[in-house]
Amino acid sequence: MYTNLKIMLGYVFLIILQSCEKQKKITNVMEKTEFSYAVTITAPKEYPIEVHEGWLLDKNKQVICGMPKAGATTGSWEYDGSEAGQGGNKIPTHLNLTYVAYAEKKFYTVDADLPSGKILEEFRKGFSVVDVPNKESIYNAVKHSTYDTFTVGAAPGGVIVVWLSAGHHRVEICKLQAKEVFVDKDQFRPHPDPDETQDQFFDTFYEVAVKDSVRREISKNGIPFGLWDTYRTKYKYRFKIYPYDEKDKITFESVRYFNGEVTIYYPQDLEKNEYRLAALPYDASISFTKYNTKMIFNDKELMKVFEGFKAKYPDEPIDIVLVPTFMYNEIKVYGECKGEKIELEKVKIVKIWGG
Repeated sequence: MYTNLKIMLGYVFLIILQSCEKQKKITNVMEKTEFSYAVTITAPKEYPIEVHEGWLLDKNKQVICGMPKAGATTGSWEYDGSEAGQGGNKIPTHLNLTYVAYAEKKFYTVDADLPSGKILEEFRKGFSVVDVPNKESIYNAVKHSTYDTFTVGAAPGGVIVVWLSAGHHRVEICKLQAKEVFVDKDQFRPHPDPDETQDQFFDTFYEVAVKDSVRREISKNGIPFGLWDTYRTKYKYRFKIYPYDEKDKITFESVRYFNGEVTIYYPQDLEKNEYRLAALPYDASISFTKYNTKMIFNDKELMKVFEGFKAKYPDEPIDIVLVPTFMYNEIKVYGECKGEKIELEKVKIVKIWGG
């Protein structure tokens, strides 16, 4: 009996020690004022941009780093750009960036203060990630982590958005507005061409950098200015399953949003069954008790359905309902609000696996 008591007391002591160590780590993070990060530039994949010059400044107006010059952007709004050896560890307070927007045939510049307090807050807040890759405890054994990338996105019309990101986590910091500026193309080009006019430069790179399909779309309908502001609109909604056997439930979500944010939700988050205020989902990887799926959403379809619900029921939350068939051979997706249900026919179910 004495031996059992010793074992029990030792176990309790271990739990207390682990709890103290965890709290100590959290306290240390909340007191940090510097966090290491890489800097990248991104843009919607249809509308590539390229950095001319720029830099980040710290609170003393000292240069932290230059903006990365990695050629024309090849990523997309929902992903970070290429790393090109630029970064730092001090909290940036000011952004200066001049770039060429090839689809618009313009140079833009933004010279603006950054919300350094919010940047520091988000670095400290961070997020939870799986700590031990153990099948039995994978969703419970989580630890605190934080962001390692500072990304600046440039969309048509001079829309500038700043995010912090790391892996499957990305949070918006702020939106800024760039203005059109004149930059001599020979100051931008690595090798000046005195026989080329400014218009010829823009025309040449419009053909080279912008895809044929995008040029045809621009010729037909123009550039959709304002779309990336619309992407930042947030709605109160959640994912919900109507299971085939009434026993299944959602156990994991990794959601990438049209506004560029990304979040992972573990079972302990999902058990609350809460509605979230978030931008519309770009894609979602969702796990159930036995099955898993990945789906990609259509922005125009989602906006139409959500705006329709918002107009009819302005104060009501919305469900994105997943309805699987037997053995999960197929999953239908609906938007639902106040008993009204609309099928999302343009959702692409990339794959379903498990069982």
